[in-house]
Amino acid sequence: MIGVCRMDQENNLNRSSRIYAICLLILVAGGLYLNSLGNLFTNWDDSMIYANPQIKRLDWGNILEVFTLREGATYQPIRVVSYAIDYHFWKLNPLGYHITNIFFYILTCIMVYFTLFHLSMYLRERVSSDSHERVAIGGALLFAAHPVHVEAVTWLAARKEVLQGFFFFLAFYLYLKGKEREEGQKIIFPGLVLLAICLAILSKPSAVVFPAVLLIYEIARRQNRWIEVVKKHRLFFTLSVVTSLFFAFVLIKAMFDAGGIKTYHGGTFFSNLLVSFYVFLYNIKLLIFTINYSAAYAIRVSYPVLCLQTLSIISITLLLFGLSLWSLKKTKVIFFSFLFFFITLLPYLNIIPISTVLADRYAFIASFSYCFLLGIGFDKLYTHTRKRFSEGFFKLLSVTLFLFLLGSYSFMTIQQNRIWENSYTLWSDAVEKYPESNTANALLGVVYMDLRMDEEAAEYLEKAVQILPIDYESRNNLGIVYGRLDRPEKALKELLTAISLKPDSNSIKINLSVFYQRQKEFKKAEEILKYLISKDSKDARLYFRLGLLYKEMGNYEAAISELMRASELAPHIINPFEELGNIYISKIKDVEKGKYYYNKGIEAAAKAKLKVEDLRWMIQDLEGHE
Repeated sequence: MIGVCRMDQENNLNRSSRIYAICLLILVAGGLYLNSLGNLFTNWDDSMIYANPQIKRLDWGNILEVFTLREGATYQPIRVVSYAIDYHFWKLNPLGYHITNIFFYILTCIMVYFTLFHLSMYLRERVSSDSHERVAIGGALLFAAHPVHVEAVTWLAARKEVLQGFFFFLAFYLYLKGKEREEGQKIIFPGLVLLAICLAILSKPSAVVFPAVLLIYEIARRQNRWIEVVKKHRLFFTLSVVTSLFFAFVLIKAMFDAGGIKTYHGGTFFSNLLVSFYVFLYNIKLLIFTINYSAAYAIRVSYPVLCLQTLSIISITLLLFGLSLWSLKKTKVIFFSFLFFFITLLPYLNIIPISTVLADRYAFIASFSYCFLLGIGFDKLYTHTRKRFSEGFFKLLSVTLFLFLLGSYSFMTIQQNRIWENSYTLWSDAVEKYPESNTANALLGVVYMDLRMDEEAAEYLEKAVQILPIDYESRNNLGIVYGRLDRPEKALKELLTAISLKPDSNSIKINLSVFYQRQKEFKKAEEILKYLISKDSKDARLYFRLGLLYKEMGNYEAAISELMRASELAPHIINPFEELGNIYISKIKDVEKGKYYYNKGIEAAAKAKLKVEDLRWMIQDLEGHE
C-alpha cells in the first residue's frame, strides 16, 4: 500500500506541472548567467583550455588518448572531451564555452528539482504531494540562484563542476526512482546509476563519495533496517564502492605525482586535522552568511593551531554533528542534510592538504542540502496556521520571504558574473576583498606581467611569496620580472629558490637559462639546456631555446641544427621555421632558403593567422626587392 501511495503521489506531479517547473528553472538558471556570455578567458583557464593541445582534435584517437591514464596528470576526461567539442565548433571564442557551462548548469538544476521531490517524498512521509512539489521547486530555484555557484558556472576551467553536478544528481535521482520499481527492473536502474556515477567521477574524481551518500540516505530512511537493504543489494553496493575506491586511488596518486598534495598545515598531521575543522565551518559560512564572494579567500587560522579559538571551532562542529545524530529519530531530513553536506565536502576539507583551502566551487554539490532545508523551511511556514492570524497570512509571509531571498541571491549572482569578466577584474576584486590571499596576489601579479607593467607585477608577486614562501610559481615569475627590471641579483635569487622548491620543473630551469642568456653568461645557459635535453630528448622547446642561444652567440650553424630538430619534433609550430628563415636571410644572406622556411612555417601553422600574415608580408617584401 505504501508503494502504491507513493506512486500516486508522483503521478500527482503531472506532466504540465513538470513542464512549468522545468521552464521556470531554465529561465532562472539561464537568465541569471546571460551577462556572463561576454566574459573572456581568465589566466586560470590558460592551461586547461587556451594552451591545451588535447582539446584541438576531435577524433577517436585523441579521445582514446584523453581517456588514457597518464602519470603526473589530472584525470578528468569527460571535461577534456567537452572542451574538444567546444573547440571544434567555437575554436577559442569563449562565448561557446560559456553556453556549454550554462547548459550543463541548467541540466544540473533540473536534476536537483527531481531529486528533491523524491527525497522529500521518502524522508517526509506524512505531508501532502503539494508539499513535496513546493519543496522541490523552491529548493531547486534557490539552488539555481545561489551566488556560491558563480565560480562553477562562469569560470570556464570549472566545467568539471557542472558536469559532475549533472551526473551526480542524475545518479541519485535514478537510485531513488529505481527503489520504487525494483521488483520489475532490478538490473536496469542499478546499471544506470553505476553508469551515471562513473560519468560523474570521470568529470571530477571527488564524486567518489557517492556510495557514502546512498548509505546515509538509507540510514535516514530506514534507520535500523538499512543493513538489510545493503545486504539485499550487495552486488550493486559492492560495485559502487569498488568503483569509488579505484578512482579514489587514481585521484590521490595523480595529486601526488602532480604535486597537488601540499605540506601539512601547521607542520604536522594533527595540526592539519585541526585546520580541517576551520575549513568545514568556513564552508557553512560561505553558504549562509557570505555576501562578498571571491575567486580566492584567506582563512584566518590561529597559530599554534591548538588554542582557544580552535577548541571553540571544534566544539561548534561536534555540537552540529551531535544535533544531527540526535535528530535522526525525529527529523530524518536534518540528519540526511547535515551528513550529505559533510560527506560531499570531505574531499575538500584538507584532511589531505591541497593547494586551495577554501573555494566557492567546492560547495557546489554540498549546497544541495542547504537548499533542501530552505525549501522545507519555507514550506513549513507556508502551511503554518495560528488562530490570531488570518488564513493566508503565513502563506503570504512565506512567499514574500522566499522571493526576497531568491531576489537577493539573484542580484549577487549577476554582480559576481561581472567580476569574472576578465583576469584583471577577477583578481583585483579578490585582492581588494582578501588582501592576505596568496592566490589573489599571485595571479594579479601575472596579469600585470602579461601587460608588461613589471613594477606593479613585482609588488603583488612579492606580497604573494611573503604570504606563502613556498609558492615556487610566484618566485619563478618574480625572477622573470626582476630580470626584465634589470635587477639581476634578485632575479637569480628567486629563480634558484623556485628550483629548490620545485626541482623537477623544466620550465623554471628554462627561465634560468634565459636569465643567463640575457646576462651574456652563454656557457651557463647552454649547460642548463643541454642537461635538460639529456633528461628529455623529445621536448621541442628545449631545442628551440638552444637554437636561439646559439643564434645570439653567433654560432649560426649550430643554431640551424637545433632549430631543425625543434621543427621535426613540433612540425605544427611556426616559431622554429620563422627563426630559421630569419637566420638565413639576415645572417647567412641566403634569401631563397629564408623564403623556403617562411613558407614551411605558413604551411605548418596555417591557423596562426597573425604570424602567417607577418611572414607573407615579409616574403612579399623580399620578392619586391629582387
